[in-house]
Amino acid sequence: MRRESPIKRRNPSVQVVWVARYTGRDAKHHIAKPTWNRGKGTFTKKADAQRAIDEAYGLSDRPDTLGDYFATWTERHPRAERTNDTYNHRISRVADVEVEGIPLRDWPMHELRRRHTLVLVDYMLANEGRATTGAVGILRSLSAMAEDAITDEVCDFNPFRGIRIRANDPRAKKKPRPIRVFTFEEMHRFAKAAGRYEPVVRVFTDCGLRLGEVLPLRREDFDGGMLQVRRTAHEGRILDGTKTDHGEPDAGRVVPVPATLAWMLEAQINLNGPDCELLFTTPRGRLWRERTFYRDLWRPAQAASGLDIRPHECRHSYITHMRAAGVNDADLAEIAGHRVATMLARYTHPTEKSFGTVRNLLG
Repeated sequence: MRRESPIKRRNPSVQVVWVARYTGRDAKHHIAKPTWNRGKGTFTKKADAQRAIDEAYGLSDRPDTLGDYFATWTERHPRAERTNDTYNHRISRVADVEVEGIPLRDWPMHELRRRHTLVLVDYMLANEGRATTGAVGILRSLSAMAEDAITDEVCDFNPFRGIRIRANDPRAKKKPRPIRVFTFEEMHRFAKAAGRYEPVVRVFTDCGLRLGEVLPLRREDFDGGMLQVRRTAHEGRILDGTKTDHGEPDAGRVVPVPATLAWMLEAQINLNGPDCELLFTTPRGRLWRERTFYRDLWRPAQAASGLDIRPHECRHSYITHMRAAGVNDADLAEIAGHRVATMLARYTHPTEKSFGTVRNLLG
């Protein structure tokens, strides 16, 4: 793309001004009217007019296109490492999708509008066959990036925010996996089928922890009645903080441990020996990686028990049953590591235990 220069003009007062005219993607002439020039396209200095043209084309030092901004976004606005990896993966999946004939990565961020997002959504559902939940995740990542781009004055509008995708969207060929709620009896039977790994599975079923929170637990995190959840494991590395707090001085939360599980954890600590820092390790005494955890521990337990339980379904089941039993919402949200509103929206599922009460109330 060639770099155009400002056009010299004389206004009626004979003053020399410079017009920031450039050729747009539609092959038509446009006038760059940046906000820093009060929305005007004429300048008293040629350098300022050139700057406006360069910004319109994305030739300035400030990244202009979505691809240029995305290339360094998570470095300039870092989150937790795992969150950064998720954002980078999701956005990279759609960066080359053509929107109105132009790859998404080549669109200047200040030119993107909601109609472009709707084109992207249609492509993800109808052409790529994504589930609605997957498409929503990508839009959330793009929206987070756009919010930071607004802060960096790369754009003034978030075109990805407020776009809703219905769960029953007819364009979606792939249905999202349903979240199932298992009884404690079923989950304990599943844990027992894990054999020597029963204690680690019971932390999922009886404490509602995430996979990344269970793997880095240390013996010092258990005091007999409580578990301190202060770290996250990701790809063989231990990071400070949990999903909702990362690296703060008071990061983490405490989770109550039932008596049976407490006895199991005490036995696990004694079995590990005084030199083992981690609460749960691989047979070689190392930190579990997610891949080997599923391969060597979780899937064999699924096969032995005949129950296709997923780790995060234990968390959903735990929170659902605790709330149904009358545990205070604020306390339960603190245990789960979420805000009350988030917990109620994502982790509370029907158990049908109240149906009899409803019938009796009506007579």
